[in-house]
Amino acid sequence: MTTIRIASASDAHEIAKLHASSWRIAYRGLLTDLYLDNDLAGERSIYWTEKMTCLSPQEFVLIAEDGDGRLEGFIAVMDQPEKSFAALVDNLHVRPDLKGKGIDRMLMQAAARQLLASGRSNYYLWVLNGNDPAARFYESIGGVAGDQKNHLFGGKEVAATRYGWDTFNCVLG
Repeated sequence: MTTIRIASASDAHEIAKLHASSWRIAYRGLLTDLYLDNDLAGERSIYWTEKMTCLSPQEFVLIAEDGDGRLEGFIAVMDQPEKSFAALVDNLHVRPDLKGKGIDRMLMQAAARQLLASGRSNYYLWVLNGNDPAARFYESIGGVAGDQKNHLFGGKEVAATRYGWDTFNCVLG
């Protein structure tokens, strides 16, 4: 049975491993092989070790675990209001072998509930163009595609589309 809890700094290494393995699959062909096949897990470990020690009181990372405490997925929500949105879903990743089992939806719902408890009623995220499975998932839970931006990511300029939720009705429904 999957449970969700707030992550702590001690979870950074496992989060980093999952993050790297997820990127290697989801971003293959979108980012360079050199970036994905180099020390991505090490780079993500440094990133998450630092990130987990400097979250603001308005930011959180939730992890999904199985009954034995093994990481199944995570979601990171940052206090980066933009346009009419209150928070940024900075990362959502599920173990590749568990995709399609609803863990991603559970994490999005848990993040929505956490935001509602803090007085925030919507969020947004960015999806790399070409990551069609992610775009389809977000649309299936009410995400609406909006503006686009280009940025340098993994040594390559890539385009991304913002998906936003004005309310959490579809996410929680």
